Amino acid sequence: MKCKWVSALLLMSFPLAVMSALTTVTPKALTGPLTNPGIGVASFHQGYGETLGLADYPNTGFEYERFYWRELEPVEGQYNFALVDDAFKYAVAHRPAMNVGLRFMVLADPGDGTKIPDWLIKKGVKGSWTPDNKTFIPDLSDPLFIEYSQRLLNAFGKRYDGNENLAFVDIGMVGAWGEWHNSNFPDLKPLLEQYTTAQLDPYVAMHFSAFPSTPKIMLMSGGQSLANAVARGAGWRADCWGDLRVFSDSWSHMADDYPQRLLAAQQSYSGFNDAWKRAPVSLEICSYMQDWKNTFHYTRAEVQGIFDWAVKQHASTINLKSRAIPSDYRPIVDDALTKLGYRFRLASLSHESVWDGGQTLRLNSTWYNEGIAPIYLPYTLAFRVVDSANKVVAQGNAADDIRRWLPGVYQVSYALPMPGRLAKGQYAIEVSMLDKSGAARINFANEGKQSSGWYRVSTITAR
Repeated sequence: MKCKWVSALLLMSFPLAVMSALTTVTPKALTGPLTNPGIGVASFHQGYGETLGLADYPNTGFEYERFYWRELEPVEGQYNFALVDDAFKYAVAHRPAMNVGLRFMVLADPGDGTKIPDWLIKKGVKGSWTPDNKTFIPDLSDPLFIEYSQRLLNAFGKRYDGNENLAFVDIGMVGAWGEWHNSNFPDLKPLLEQYTTAQLDPYVAMHFSAFPSTPKIMLMSGGQSLANAVARGAGWRADCWGDLRVFSDSWSHMADDYPQRLLAAQQSYSGFNDAWKRAPVSLEICSYMQDWKNTFHYTRAEVQGIFDWAVKQHASTINLKSRAIPSDYRPIVDDALTKLGYRFRLASLSHESVWDGGQTLRLNSTWYNEGIAPIYLPYTLAFRVVDSANKVVAQGNAADDIRRWLPGVYQVSYALPMPGRLAKGQYAIEVSMLDKSGAARINFANEGKQSSGWYRVSTITAR
């Protein structure tokens, strides 16, 4: 462990005071990308079976998967939880373990076939068929369809809401792929012209009622419903992020679509631009980065501008679709990964140099969130003391809610409960951030990480 050690005298304010030595450590910082749960680059549908090396694709912080109703409830009331369980198993098996993002869908492309269960159609839900009678398009305003949609989400919310590894639920169920549009259905009116906000808002509400404890995000194409979702506490998501000329040389998402949608949302809800303080901002790439280079010939400056935009929006996650990143662009990606989401660094820790017994050990620490967003799941800041055999002799949790740590500096003063007297010798002080199961999950921008996941940051002598 590389630390700078400083000793000082802590003086009381009255004569003949007892003096106790104080140790202050400043753990050495790390500068490169960190892999942490729920932030950074996505693993998309388990890489579609392809495993990329770290030279081609960064280590991933979350597994993003989407599911059609038809596969989740093939028989009424019989839910295929195994599909979603598999996403969590894959994420947990990854090193380091990832979190999961989920979306539920009822429609794909016109030629892809019906994506809601046959039993639901037989119940008489309203809708229409594509001209070739291949795909059923549900009527989103149908009360019966809304009722069964809520039942579906309730079932999966009951099983997964509050799961320590569920990073977010993407508010779907509306439009193609749950992306709040039907632009791939040429025979239909645009979705936001076909339905009113009042008809679409129930799909926002049902995600909140089914997953009350889980962060939510919503695609920015949802019109007024997007602003309403953010007003309720959701974050937002952008699809086709990075489009400069993928579809046209005269129109792009980055220049012509995103600005007007974000402005409209801010005008509808004055707190929209602060959504990132409460819930994630997530971006999904347009096409693939290999296409950016080989087909659309993006310059490094253009790619830099795309990632600068992500940082400006306080993004936590970017979905690069589990496809190789051109080496020309990789430094830009890696630099962005030092900023996206949260990035916690322990700047200093102060404590008594010698332990002479007592009920608590006062630990005063200074922390930085050097990222561009807070953490959104409830991890616990914990401290412990271990002996020379790595046996834990004292451990406790600070009361600080680190979800409130926006980018900036934070002071933590914690009285660690101690067992009274300790056997003479030297003990290590360690720190970590724990999930609900007590596992050390968060990588700090510091040296000193142990195999346990805890960071060994200082020592104290018992006498």
